[in-house]
Amino acid sequence: MKIWKLTPIDRNHRNWTRSRYGREAKEIIVRAESGNKAREFVSSRLSIAVSTAPGDEHPVSPWNQPALVAVAEVDDSNYPKAGPEEILDPEEARAYNDA
Repeated sequence: MKIWKLTPIDRNHRNWTRSRYGREAKEIIVRAESGNKAREFVSSRLSIAVSTAPGDEHPVSPWNQPALVAVAEVDDSNYPKAGPEEILDPEEARAYNDA
């Protein structure tokens, strides 16, 4: 596995309402096979349902959107590359690994 850093770019976009770890997010470190797998994993763990008014556009998870979240491989980290896909940091986001 590889280590990836997901960094929010546009924290003011309305799609952040779909993330339980949202606008205050700085970055998330995750172990996954690829950048896309890292996005999918984080999205699956941090997405929440939101209600919208009739006719409003339904927000989607920002973690899968390159315009809202950048993803980069981290080569020189102290995080173990062996193990399952999981959020490694920050601690408050790790709580959603089993979500």
